[in-house]
Amino acid sequence: MSQEEIAKWLKVITGGIGMMGVVFFFLFVPMLAGEMKDGYPEAACLYWPGLIYNFVIAGVCYAILFCFWTVCCQIGRDNSFSKENAMAFKRISRLAVLLAAIWFAGFACLVALRCLHPAMLLFLIFAMFISFAVAICAAALSHLVLKAYELRQENELTI
Repeated sequence: MSQEEIAKWLKVITGGIGMMGVVFFFLFVPMLAGEMKDGYPEAACLYWPGLIYNFVIAGVCYAILFCFWTVCCQIGRDNSFSKENAMAFKRISRLAVLLAAIWFAGFACLVALRCLHPAMLLFLIFAMFISFAVAICAAALSHLVLKAYELRQENELTI
C-alpha cells in the first residue's frame, strides 16, 4: 500500500467515525434523554445539563478526530515522521486525558445527586478506561514519531 492509499483509508475511517459520532451525539443521545425525561420525571431536571455535557464531550471527541485528520494529511504527503505529527499525537493525548476528566466529573456529579444507575456506572468506567488508553497510546506514538523524526534528521545530515 502506498502512503497516499494508507492516508486515504485512514481518512475514510476517520470520516466514518465522525459520522457515527453525529448519529450518536446529535440524534441518539438527545432522543434517549427525551425518553428518560418522560419516563423518569424525578430526573427531568438533568435533561439540559445532560445534553450540554453530551455536547461538550462531542466537542472534545471531534477535536481529537481533527488532530488525527491532520496526521492522515501528513501521512499522505509522505511526511509520517514529522514534528507536526508528534505534536498532533501529543495534543490527542492531552485531549483524551481531558475527556477522561470530563467523564469523571459526570460520574462525580451523578454520585453527588444520587442519580448513578449501575449501567451508567459501568458505561462511565468503560469510557474513562478507553479515554486513558487512547491517551497512553497517543503519548507513546508521539514519542516514537518524534524519535523517528530525529533519526531521520540525523541521517539526512550524514548523507
